Amino acid sequence: MERRKFLQCSASLLAVGAGLGLAGCGGSSTADAALKPYANDPVRPENFTNPLLIPGAEGPFGVLNVTDTPLTLNARAATFPILGGRASPFLQYETSYAGKTYQNPIFKIRRGGRFAAALQNGLNEPTIIHWHGLHIPANMDGHPVDSIAPGASYSYDFTVNNRGGTYWYHTHANHLTAKQAYGGLASFFIVEDDDDLRLAKALDLKLGETDLPLVIQDKRFNAAGELVYQPDPGEKMMGYLGDIVLVNLTPNAYLDIAPRIFRFRCLNGSNARIYKLAFMRGKELLAYQVIGTDGGLLDRPYPVKEAFLAPGERLDVLFDASRLRQGDTVFLKSLAFDTMENDGMMAIIGSSNGMSGNNSMDRSHGSTRLDDGLEFNLLKLVVTKPAPAPRPLPAQLSQILPIDIKGAAQRSVQVEMGHMRWLINGESFRMDAFPIDAKRSTTEVWELHNAKQSMPHPMHMHGFQFQVLSRQNSPKQIEALGVHGSGRIVSDLGWKDTVLVWPGETVRLAVDFSHEFAGDQTYVFHCHNLEHEDGDMMVNMRVRT
Repeated sequence: MERRKFLQCSASLLAVGAGLGLAGCGGSSTADAALKPYANDPVRPENFTNPLLIPGAEGPFGVLNVTDTPLTLNARAATFPILGGRASPFLQYETSYAGKTYQNPIFKIRRGGRFAAALQNGLNEPTIIHWHGLHIPANMDGHPVDSIAPGASYSYDFTVNNRGGTYWYHTHANHLTAKQAYGGLASFFIVEDDDDLRLAKALDLKLGETDLPLVIQDKRFNAAGELVYQPDPGEKMMGYLGDIVLVNLTPNAYLDIAPRIFRFRCLNGSNARIYKLAFMRGKELLAYQVIGTDGGLLDRPYPVKEAFLAPGERLDVLFDASRLRQGDTVFLKSLAFDTMENDGMMAIIGSSNGMSGNNSMDRSHGSTRLDDGLEFNLLKLVVTKPAPAPRPLPAQLSQILPIDIKGAAQRSVQVEMGHMRWLINGESFRMDAFPIDAKRSTTEVWELHNAKQSMPHPMHMHGFQFQVLSRQNSPKQIEALGVHGSGRIVSDLGWKDTVLVWPGETVRLAVDFSHEFAGDQTYVFHCHNLEHEDGDMMVNMRVRT
């Protein structure tokens, strides 16, 4: 069985006792069943027959242009037709504005604008919203301590001073984030500034037409087409993987395109799955341009043929289809890669429960029919429309000023496992503990060290964006892509709030803790594998005045 499944089974045994044996952990029959094609299997290109859900002026993922008018966001249980039109239980943020109703609205706001909204908790459990990537006061950020009870409300009122870019919002309820986000509580928060508007004009890009937000999520469904979230102890340790991949809540999605430039704002909204994005025509890898990361536009376009996208990260890309012909088909895919899960951990886990830790075990699909690290399709692009007049790609997009790290304080952050729990500097989350204490208007250089006996961890910082300085001791698959100075890959460039750290790797980053808010501010730093986060792989980060 695969390494992920081995650790899942080990965790299950430790949780329920070795006396239960290995029942349900997956043997050859499970593996054989997993290898068979299934409905909505994303590996099979012939399955891609569903029109992509495109953001419109209202409804699901409707684009809501934010004004000073306060909104009310109702978090509530509902249903949504995902598989074959069958209604599936679904959680959503619902709001009405100017006579229109929205579910999980895509908020669009100009930099410097005010955002005011009241979250009304219509769920049967606590919840709160985190505005992922935004630089806002701590009491607006969605700290778990601010989770509100069923029937309660929470008021947000803040100014958006971030650079133009693709941000997002999602639930951050204490110990309930994974379940609620998986159930549907997430959407985009798009900020526009002069650089973004200049690019849109230069390339004739229109949001919802040729500028498309794409949220990528993997889910599981039962025979009735209903969304299922039932992680076992092993999946709580490793992360919950689905076997049907949705793009904008559409399984096996396709999009008719013209042979021109498109902007795709790619968000990894999955709980745990990492993607390696590529555009392929047949077996040919096609080049595309990365123009933005978590914190907005880069200084210029960066040509690539593949790029990693971890949970919580965003990649803004331009795909130039102008060289394609009518009738051509291109797939946005996730390429195969080594997930490096549990590398070197077998002996430790095996010795903890009397099992053999053999790293050469046969690989199977384990608890999901879509193996982690497998190559599969995300979105089918079909050239069906006539070509417009071509437009040149701008040579410069924005300006990225490097953080001045002269005299910066150094901080070491260790990511590792202890006592069958993922830890940050040996700590698990406690509401009243502040393991990271920084000072306002200072700069720090962090060294994130991931243990060799580990798995990849997407580490996310609330409240502040940072810049990646270097990668060291990277695995070969990252070294091959680390061509942007000091081992950095393309998703490291620009301003970041989430960075993927591989086993045995050290990632250095710079953080400027300047802010304009009154008093001490407490945020969190955590892994964005949401099962890890709910397992308390998170620490408070206090910034003192």
